[in-house]
Order: sequence, then structure tokens, then C-alpha cells
Amino acid sequence: MLRQLQQNERLALILSRYVSSTTNKTHRPREEAGLRGYQSDTAPQILLNQQDKEAEEMIRGYRHWGYRHANTSPFGTGNPTSPLTEILSDSSNSDLREVLDSLYCGGIGVQYMHIPDTDKQNFITDLIENRPVLGQEELVKVTETLIRSENLDNFLANKYSNLKQYGGQGAEGTIAFCELLFNLCPRNKVEDVVIAIAHRGRISLLTELLKLPYLRLLKKYGGGSEFHPDERSIGDVLSHLWQSVDLKQTDGGSVHVSLLPNPSHLEVANSVALGKVRAKQRLKKSSPHYGESRNSPLALLIHGDAAFTGQGVSLENAMMSKLPGYSSNGSIHLITNNLIGFTAQDGAQSSSFTAGDIGRMYDVPVISVNGLDMNSIYQAVVMAIEWRTRYQEDIIIDLQCYRLHGHNQHDEPRFTNPLMYNVIDKLSPLQDRVVTDLISRNVVPEDFVKTVISEQNAELTTAHKTCTDYTPPRMCFTGNWGHVTQAGSDLTTWHTGFEVEDLRCIGVKSTELPEGFKHHPTLNRAHIVKRTKMMESGTGIDWAMGEALAFGSLLLQGFNVRLSGEDVSRGTFSNRHVTMYDQETGAPYTPLNYLQSEQSARLEAVDSLLSEEGVVGFEYGYSLEDPNCLVLWEAQFGDFFNPAQVIFDQFVVSGEAKWVLQTGLVTLLPHGYDGNGPDHTSARLERWLQLSDSKECSPDSDDVNVQVANCTTPAQYFHLLRRQMIRPFRKPLVLMSPKALLRSPDAVSNISDFGPGTTFQRVIGDTKANPNLVKRVLICSGKHYYTLRNKRESLQDNSTAIIRVEELCPFPSSELQRELNKYPGAEMFWAQEESRNSGGWSFVNPRVRNILGCELNYAGRKECAAAAVGISKLHAQEVQDILNQAFSHVL
Repeated sequence: MLRQLQQNERLALILSRYVSSTTNKTHRPREEAGLRGYQSDTAPQILLNQQDKEAEEMIRGYRHWGYRHANTSPFGTGNPTSPLTEILSDSSNSDLREVLDSLYCGGIGVQYMHIPDTDKQNFITDLIENRPVLGQEELVKVTETLIRSENLDNFLANKYSNLKQYGGQGAEGTIAFCELLFNLCPRNKVEDVVIAIAHRGRISLLTELLKLPYLRLLKKYGGGSEFHPDERSIGDVLSHLWQSVDLKQTDGGSVHVSLLPNPSHLEVANSVALGKVRAKQRLKKSSPHYGESRNSPLALLIHGDAAFTGQGVSLENAMMSKLPGYSSNGSIHLITNNLIGFTAQDGAQSSSFTAGDIGRMYDVPVISVNGLDMNSIYQAVVMAIEWRTRYQEDIIIDLQCYRLHGHNQHDEPRFTNPLMYNVIDKLSPLQDRVVTDLISRNVVPEDFVKTVISEQNAELTTAHKTCTDYTPPRMCFTGNWGHVTQAGSDLTTWHTGFEVEDLRCIGVKSTELPEGFKHHPTLNRAHIVKRTKMMESGTGIDWAMGEALAFGSLLLQGFNVRLSGEDVSRGTFSNRHVTMYDQETGAPYTPLNYLQSEQSARLEAVDSLLSEEGVVGFEYGYSLEDPNCLVLWEAQFGDFFNPAQVIFDQFVVSGEAKWVLQTGLVTLLPHGYDGNGPDHTSARLERWLQLSDSKECSPDSDDVNVQVANCTTPAQYFHLLRRQMIRPFRKPLVLMSPKALLRSPDAVSNISDFGPGTTFQRVIGDTKANPNLVKRVLICSGKHYYTLRNKRESLQDNSTAIIRVEELCPFPSSELQRELNKYPGAEMFWAQEESRNSGGWSFVNPRVRNILGCELNYAGRKECAAAAVGISKLHAQEVQDILNQAFSHVL
């Protein structure tokens, strides 16, 4: 195996007949890259004799098509065909063919000639034609890790045979790749690695590389918790465990590695990792050492072959990778390719030639590697870290291996793949092949494997005997999160007002533009002049202005703000204009970033690509890293959260309960019935309420997993946003944000509503109703309040009180009780514009009945299969009907 690399000098001699070996000055010296074992510091560049057309064609053919003929599959190459086949059939140049076969068709095949950049093509050619040699010491160390990984899988399968294992047998090359990559990180100025991986081989990665204690692991296997008792958690399954650790490397350097928790929904953790890396990079950029660690942090995304090709979020992440608002300076994608997806038969899970062919779409290299060839794995590692260091772009490694057992080690893979497993039965694992070679060269003793296993079994046996009494140490609320705590019983009572004069200053500066800036003429009247008048009068402050005041006040307090989504800089409804664009140059300008000289906190408004799942996952990951940044995602319309439902279900609303990881992510969902049909009407308030863990019978339970609000004034919105950052803990907030109210003269606030001593009001009572005259109380939320109020005024009705529930979850039982107590003997109605099987009815009704002891009546639309009707006359009739229900006592 190693002898092949020792032939480099001979291969170079043959190749020199057709090339001129010259130093490639555009490439980084090997010493700067920190790589060892290269035969020379020069790269052979093809400068062929003009007359040698056959050799030129052959070399070009191998570079373009060699990957299709490479020996990368552990099952054999089959009978591949490509244009190279015809080229070789007409060639008699056996010496050159032997050289090119060894370089381009061995255990590694590289797709890179699709990249439309000659420098990048030459760089990959250099790496292919000057192979690195894996040092003997590193080889022995990696082999020991692989032996321990296999032995751990066997130990767990024997001791806990009833549990699903998802072992990594057959794909040990993944562990080897990771360890070799970590070794190269310090020399490439990578100090921080964030990993996302699904279940396959995860336990071995956690313990053998990332130092998760056996005690912690076996306590979990035995049914105990992986968290300290003070860290309130319901826990998660074994294949979702996470870890954060500093790893010392043999050269004296170190790298911090974070393995993210993940759900069983494959690939979704990758966008979370990308967001976390982006936040880490921003935090490092603000440090004085940023120039020294410009390559850090790094996202290492470990995929399954079937998941990478089958899950749409993979393409979303790829399309984000080079965008200025989402780039994480290049990720290393490692596909653990079992050549089988669950029980899919060969050829039934992908239409592409390799699992990594998505890389061809966005011009990054795709490297196929034989997972049973350690030298090819090392070469792939070097290519990956070198490429990423130089170009700060993605690279995809398709590590072709196999799965020794069934999907969860309990099922029988031969039911559907008998021929594949006939071959697998005859294969020996990677570590056995390496050990055989090492013993034959007297590098390790013959009892090397037995000694490693014996030492590990002693550790495992001791841990197994003592794990029951083991108390895991705290894992959370360290580093950037050191000042954050888990929430107590009160999520809601926080004074979030701000000095009025400072708010006036923020409002004025939110429209100030640099001299010579050519803004759109419409903005002068509809935005700049309007906001100036608001600040002068202190009245008529609309929704966008309230938001700007919240952003600006947080910026002045040192909190960063990141807002992303489709059209967010101007706002879907052209209401925000937090960033304006010069009409002659196209240059953007964000006034809130210039509230004062030397302002450190920044507002980043990112108009996203047309993605929900990928972008929301990214923003969630961003919020996990930086608790001092208000992170908001705005859907273009409320129902656009649907494609990202898996992110909300598995991460946002349940992540703290499962993993003790907090997020303050704010989700803005435009919501409201306006006669425009089933789509873009409802943000599905009922789904968010169903996702909460709010109690139906406890009046004092404020500690919930998610906050859901449907507020009615700009000041209320202002206080909600500020509350997200002022509190010493973080909770996700889902807001039914308005559409019609954005410009409504009714939905405005005065400057005093934002001032010192003010706070968010979870319930707003009726200040105009006379309790002595009230016969009916209408409880509502959001935009529907104004519809009800206007109807009451048109009827000149003084017998109806209207109470606004501004925050539905956590349910404001005590505040609502106080308001209802003002109207003894009155009928109580819940009024909503949504259908009966939607909206807040099914959430509010049992809580009012069980906690407050009141019986609620319903006033709203009847049940409907869709969010709304699509016939305008029917919509108008429904509006009239629900108002007639609400005011039936006076009609």
C-alpha cells in the first residue's frame, strides 16, 4: 500500500518526457501549508511538444474523465465507459498511460475540470500529480483509533444487543479522514471545527476522537441522563449526542471541535452547522487575532450518500455557500458512502454518477475515494484542507465504503441486497489491511491489535461497572453563553423601555443618508419625510418605525442584530427599508449602523435566496453561537414557514428540552385574512401553539419552550424584540406579524409608549368600556381586534368589551383573569378571524375553562380544510357572518 507512493520518482521521470517541471509560483509553498511528505516543492505543468498530440489528448482525457475509471469502489470498478475509453483504444503509449492510470485512476478520482477557472484547475492538478505521503507515526496512531472504534462497536453490540447501534463498521475511513483532518488543522491556521453528522458511526467519532467519556456514554446506554441534574433536560437518543472539546495535536497545536446534536431528519443539521460557523467567524473577525486565524472556524459536514442526494436542503446549502450573507468560507463535505441507502437497491437512489455530483452545479471539486485505501484517504484530506485554505470554497469528498451490518444492525440487508452482501462478506476492513502492511514492514509488533483491544476493554469494563453512579458534569452555559442561565418561572416581566430623547435620535438617524447618496424618489415622501414627522410629533409611530427603534436601541446597548429572509431589507410590503440603495451606483447603506461614531454593534440585513429550510436552519445555528445577537428570520408570507417545518419541530421549539441549547431566534410570520385566498393568509397560529409545552391547568407555568405572540401595536412589537435580549436567558419567539396593519392609521403608537418604565403588556384591557353596561366580552388577538373595534363603533355599542391577548404562549392567565373580573355576569366569547379548526380557539378555550373557570363561546369562521376561501364574495360574506356572531346581542 505504501510502496505505491514510493514510486513517485519513477512516475515523475516518465512523466517528464512529456512535461517540463517548473515551479508553480501561484501556489502556496508546502511549508506554508504545513504539509509533510511531499517529494518536491515543484509542480509538473503540462508544456507539451506541439507535435505530441496523442500525449496531449491522453493527458487531457485523464484529467477530464479519469474519475470515471478510478478504483474508488470497494466492490470493484465494473466496466466504466467515457470519452477516455476511445482515446486509450487508439493509443500505444504504455509508459504515459501507466503514469496517468496511477495518478487519475487509482484509489482516488477527481472531478475538477468543470471548474471554469484555470488557476483552480492547475491547483488541483498540482495536488494530484504531487502526492503527499502519510507519515508512519500518524499512520500507526490512526490505525489504533480505527481498532478502538471497531472494538467499541463490538462491545456495545454485545452488552446492549437490544439497542440500535448504527455502528460504523465498513466505513471506518470516515474516522480516519476526521483524525487526519484534525491533525492538519493547526498547520493550516484552523483553530475551530464544527461538525454535523447523522447517526452512522457517530458513537465512535464521539468517544475515540472527541473524547466523550465512556462513563457518560454507558450511563446513557444504561438508561440514565447524559446531562448534569441541574441542567433541565428530557434528553435525546444515543445517536443524537453532542460534544465540544479541545484536541491537542502531535505537533503541539490544538483545535476545538464541536459536534452538533441532530435529529433523525437527515441533512438538516448541516445548515445549522453553517450558521454556527458563520457566527463564529464574525466573532473572530471582531477580535485582534482575526488575521492570524482567517481560516477558522471550519464546517465539516458528514453526509450519508442517500441523504446527500435525496434531501433538498443539500442543494439549498450548496446555493448559500458563496453568497455574501451566508458564506462560511468553504465547508468540507465528507460523504460516508455505503453504496446503499437504507435498503435501496443499487441504482435506485441517485441519478448522478457519484453521490457528490451536486458539486458540479456550483463549481467545486468532487473527489471520490476508496474507503479501503488509507493513502487515498490521506490524499483526499490534504486536497480538502489545501483547497479550502487557498480558495475558501466548498469541496466534496465521496468516501466510498460499505455497511457491514443492516441499517440499525438489527435488520437483514440481504433481504434486498443479496449480491452486494456476498461481496461484503469477503472484504476485510480498512484497519486490518493497514495492520497487515505495518506488521509485514516491522513497524508494529504482531500482537499490536491484541494489545490495543486489551487496554480498551479494561477501560470499558471499568466504566460499565461504575457508570450507574456517575454524575455527568455540566456541558452548557460556558464560553459565549457564560452569562446566560436557564429560565425561571417568569419569562414576561421585564422593563424594556428606552430613553425618549435617544429614541428620537434613533428615529431621525434611521433615515439619514450620506452626502451624494441618490435614494429612490418614492422613499423621500413615503419613508424619510414620514419618519421625520413621527419623531417631531412623537405620534403616529408605525410598525416599521417601532421595529427600527427596537433595533437601534439594542445596537446602542451593544447587541448585534441579524435579520434575514426574502426581501427583508425593504420588507415584503415595502415597509421597512432598513437598507437603502443608491439609484445610480447600487451601493447599499444601512443608516442604523451609523447611530454614533465608532459604533461596534452592527445590523446585518440579508436578503436571502429563495430558501426556507436551509436559511432557517442557518439562522438557528447562528443564534446558538452568539447569545448577544438578536437573530430574526422573516417569512415572505406567514405560510412560507412550511418548508422549514422540520427545523422548527426538531430544533427551534425542542432543542432546549432535548439538548439544553437555548436560542433567541425570532420568527416573523405575516398573518391576516384579507380576501386573497388560501395561500399567504394564515401563518397557522394553531400549529405553533400545539408545539408549545404550555400547561392547560397550571396558572403559574410561565416556563415554556416557545413564545407565541400576536400583538396589535408597534410599541408592543418594540418591547417584544427588546425583551428577547434584555433577559438573562433566551427563548424562541414566533410572532404573527401584520400585513394590513403596517400602514393602518389605527395601529400606531406614541413615543411615550416606548419610554422608561414601559414594558410589554401580555393582555390589553378595554379602557373605553363601562363595566356596568357590559353584557358581552370579546377576547381576541392581533389584527382582528381592529375589525371588532370598528364594528362596535359603527353600531355605537356600549355593551361590549374587547380584550386583547397579545401573547398567547405562555398563556397570560393571571392578566386575563384580572380583566375578566371587571365584567361579572357578562358572556365570554373568543373571537377570531381564522377557521374554528385554526387560530387560537383550541388553545385558549381549555385554558380559560380549566385555569380561569370560565366557559367560552366561539365567534369565528366555521371549520375549513384550507386556510381561507378563494372566492372574494364568499370571503366578504364570512367577514359579515363572524361579526354578526360577535355582536349578535345587539343586532
